[in-house]
Amino acid sequence: MSVEVTGLPILAGLSFSNLLEEKTMLLTMESKTAAQHKLETMIEKGRAAAGTVVEHVMSNQPKDRLVRSRDLTFVANPETTEIAVSFPDGPRDPSVVSQQLHRNALNQMAQATDLPLKFVDALQNTGEPWGRELLAHNLNTVFHNRTAKSQYLFRSLGTQVRGFLSDRYRRLDSRPIVEAFAAAVQQKGALPYDGYVTDTKISIQAIMPEVYEPIPGELVAYGLSLENSDFGNGALSIRAYLLRIWCSNLAITQEEMRQVHLGKRLDDAVLYSNRTYELDARTTVSALKDVINGQLDATSLRRRMEAVRHANAQEVNPQKAKETFRRLLQKGESEAAQQAFDSPDTYNLPAGNTNWRLSNAISWIAGQTKDTERKLDLMKIAGEVLPKAA
Repeated sequence: MSVEVTGLPILAGLSFSNLLEEKTMLLTMESKTAAQHKLETMIEKGRAAAGTVVEHVMSNQPKDRLVRSRDLTFVANPETTEIAVSFPDGPRDPSVVSQQLHRNALNQMAQATDLPLKFVDALQNTGEPWGRELLAHNLNTVFHNRTAKSQYLFRSLGTQVRGFLSDRYRRLDSRPIVEAFAAAVQQKGALPYDGYVTDTKISIQAIMPEVYEPIPGELVAYGLSLENSDFGNGALSIRAYLLRIWCSNLAITQEEMRQVHLGKRLDDAVLYSNRTYELDARTTVSALKDVINGQLDATSLRRRMEAVRHANAQEVNPQKAKETFRRLLQKGESEAAQQAFDSPDTYNLPAGNTNWRLSNAISWIAGQTKDTERKLDLMKIAGEVLPKAA
């Protein structure tokens, strides 16, 4: 004989505690099945974004110029709100080339010359020609009066200078790096999951296609994120990340590999030496593969799950959460994260006033952020507040 309790067929005579245990096991199995299906759907949806990153890297390699400061001429473009720079390309191109300065390159120039960034922005954004003309005059004055030996590396795409860099900048070819990342993660069973492309940075993510439950009811996935900039907007790095499956909250945890683009001072021979370029890329690719092999293994996975359990055990009262948000986030972000943390929502965020919920409040805000670079920054902040994997 059997009876039905709360919709579950069970044998008569079993204790109520046994019935609850059996129901809980069934619900957990159903949840994991649903989570696995959602993860597979997310991977399939994100595959195109990862492919876009690879295609962008393969088809958009920057052009490099090493130019002495005295050879630079800055002009205010009368047809746009941008500043342009002209410089002779030497024997390879005797004509004078004029290119627009991307915001990133202009910021780097301000830092290199100690021009206050607020001053540069104010002149750039006056809305009147005189502002840009004064900015161009200031740049010409500063660069023409630097030492005769001063030279800089300009990195361009098309007609736009996107990177203004030191002549000690170590160029790394992103193509073999991205190819090696894709091949190495797939060898460990990870799949392309997502990717981002901005004017000056790329990020590509790979994910293990399994669902893990570090805390009862909390289902997560684990993967690696590669980030690089060909234009000095961040170092080449690999970071692990955790994805909370129900709400797609993603926290990028501590950095596992960081390679700053600085090396020996460049001269024309080094700048145009493909052999030097290739040797640097091989060294980087070798190091990258070692990091991936070390991060996508059972030991690393176990440490990440332990870090989640530790975060869930750390109590955080609303006042401390508020202080953390104010310290790490911009004003509007801080207020939104605090509202999410204080809300009764236990679907988009884990239950309880814990460090794990605090991290998810930040990654939840990241998911609502349209600016790609800020989204990536917020994901990193969400990972940085978590305990480090031991």
